[in-house]
Amino acid sequence: MLKLAVLLATVAAFVASATLAINPDELHLIWNTIEEDLKVRQNASEQEIRNLFEPLTILVSDAEAKLASDIQEANRGFQQQIKALEEEHPDKDISGCAEIAQIELQLIDKDLVASITSTHAQLEQEAEDELERALNVTADALEQLEMFKRRVDMCLDTRCASELNVEVVAFYENIVKDLDGAIAIANEAVLIKLGAQLDLAQLNQSNYEEDLTRLLEEVKSCIDSTL
Repeated sequence: MLKLAVLLATVAAFVASATLAINPDELHLIWNTIEEDLKVRQNASEQEIRNLFEPLTILVSDAEAKLASDIQEANRGFQQQIKALEEEHPDKDISGCAEIAQIELQLIDKDLVASITSTHAQLEQEAEDELERALNVTADALEQLEMFKRRVDMCLDTRCASELNVEVVAFYENIVKDLDGAIAIANEAVLIKLGAQLDLAQLNQSNYEEDLTRLLEEVKSCIDSTL
C-alpha cells in the first residue's frame, strides 16, 4: 500500500510539473522515475501474459480428456445393451452382428475425435496468437521507452526539457494503458473466451445417442436375419 501511495504521489508530481518550465537535469530526474516504473510494469505485464500459456494448455488437455470420458461413458451403455442381446439368444452365435456394429462404432468415434480435437487445436492456436499479440504490445512498450529515452538524453536546454516534460505525461499514460490493455486481452482470450469455446466444442450427446441407437437397431436386424 505504501509503495502504491508513493507511486501515486510521484505521478501526481510529474503531472503537475508538466505546466512548469524545467531544465534538462530536472527532466532527467522525472524521466528516471517514470522509466523505472514503466520497466517494472512492462516486466510484470510480460510475465503475467506468459504465465497464461500453462493454463491455456491445461484447458485444452482437460477438454480432450472430457471428450474421451464422454465417449467412453456413452459406449459403456451401448456395450451393455449388446451384452443383453447376446444373453437373450444364448443358443445363437451373434458375434458377427455385434462385430460389424463395433467396427462401425470405432469409425464413428475416430471421426468424432478427429473432428473435435481439430477444433480444439484451432481454438488453442487462436488463443496462443492472442497471447503473442499481447506480448508484442509489451515488447513494443520497451521499444517506445528506449526511443523516448534517446529524446530525453538529447535534450540540452530548458525549452526542449519543458516541451518533453509535457509529452512525457501523455507518454506514461499511454504506455500504462497499452500494458493494461494487453493483460486484459490475454486474460479474456484464455480464461474467458477459450474456456467457453472449448465447452461448446464437445461431444453432441443427442447426435451420438442417435448413432448408437441406429447401430443397436442394425444389430437387432442382423440377429433377426440369422434366426
